[in-house]
Amino acid sequence: MAGLKNILIAASLLASTVVAIPMMDKRAIYTHTETEIAWVTVEETTTVYVDESLPTPPPAPATTTIVPAAIFAQTSYVPSTFATQVASVSTTSSWVPEVPAAAPSVPASSAAPVTPEPSNVAPVPVQPKDTTGSTTGTCEGSGNTCVGDVTHWDGGLGACGWNVDTSSQMAIALPYGFMGTQSNGNPFCGRSVTLVNPASGTTVQATVGDKCMGCEGRSIDCTDALFNAITDGKGDGRLSGIQWYFS
Repeated sequence: MAGLKNILIAASLLASTVVAIPMMDKRAIYTHTETEIAWVTVEETTTVYVDESLPTPPPAPATTTIVPAAIFAQTSYVPSTFATQVASVSTTSSWVPEVPAAAPSVPASSAAPVTPEPSNVAPVPVQPKDTTGSTTGTCEGSGNTCVGDVTHWDGGLGACGWNVDTSSQMAIALPYGFMGTQSNGNPFCGRSVTLVNPASGTTVQATVGDKCMGCEGRSIDCTDALFNAITDGKGDGRLSGIQWYFS
């Protein structure tokens, strides 16, 4: 019953509405509105910046978007306003490590030349020759070396019969006991003699030119020139240990 009641109420309302609508004259002016739909194609381009260090991706296909535009032809044509899409440019920033600048090389300061200190090296001593020798031998050759003291005399006319210059000649006077009593024509006169200083290694050649009356053993007397030479200028009137032999 309730449903039927509702149906009757609705029917009565519709009937009153129909009665209220006035009848329109055929010559009455009315407005007719037409709506047109235009389809506009908008092309969009996407700009992509590619990092050269990365692999190049395949190009993106161009997209086409169709935007419907509503145009009303009621009184005037109003063009639709299109929003222009701005392509966003994406910038890829890559970090590059900063290389520190090389420090300028500082030239090495020139060091002052080092003056070498004098080394206190002791001179190598000259090994003295064998001082052994005979004080009674024949003194013939280096294998029969004699040894004794050396002194010096003033030279002049000697036992061999000629004048001896003590300041310039290298001459000796043999010991009286070795040379014998004979003077002029003595077989030892004029013979060549070799003198050796074993302390310094000095060797001097001389000649027999006189006889020494005060010399003992195998000691000999020398001219001043010979004495200074065999003693290296360090003799003090007499020097022991001088070797000599007939050469």
